[in-house]
Amino acid sequence: MLGQQLGVPLSPSIHEWAAFAADLHQARLFDRALRDRLTLGWDQDIEAVTLLTLCEGDVRWGVRQEHLADEDPPVDAWLLDPGSGRSPRWWRRHTPTTSQFALQHLIAYLHAAGGGFNVSLPPSPELAERLRSIGQASIDLGGQILIEDNDLVIMVGKALWTPDEETHITVEAEIGASRIDSVPQLLVDLARSGGGMSHGAFTGLRHQ
Repeated sequence: MLGQQLGVPLSPSIHEWAAFAADLHQARLFDRALRDRLTLGWDQDIEAVTLLTLCEGDVRWGVRQEHLADEDPPVDAWLLDPGSGRSPRWWRRHTPTTSQFALQHLIAYLHAAGGGFNVSLPPSPELAERLRSIGQASIDLGGQILIEDNDLVIMVGKALWTPDEETHITVEAEIGASRIDSVPQLLVDLARSGGGMSHGAFTGLRHQ
């Protein structure tokens, strides 16, 4: 059992994270799906079970000791300084649950076959509702809204990396190959609005 290996009791969602990561590794998809380094283990310096470390090596995500027995515990982020040898410094609460951490990290690095884009915009409840109307289902994820349709995923809201003092929201969309000829006009208009990154069917729209 993972909890016995680490010497601490673990919540069901951390076990699920470990199983999910193992499945991705077995399928040789971990680096493609999550990009960053799996560092599942007990970190005495921060008294937390670590889940993942940014591939650049300067951010680590984990669950604090006091939350390890929760059903779906919150995930915090620590700043690292690999070259100095200093202990990690707590940065901020990253997601309210471990399940959201896994889902949002997976979506953040999604690179769908049809294409995708992200763009930063002033906050707009009206825009969020218009984006909701595109999908068949939507769910609130701690300040962001996940919207889904056939071969289409949209995330809108304050991105996890956005500083607390900033108010802009991020719209991120990814489409599968079957949606290349049926991209909602609202997404085309947003992709043309400037800023951010794009690939696939959305490449070059900012110049049109």
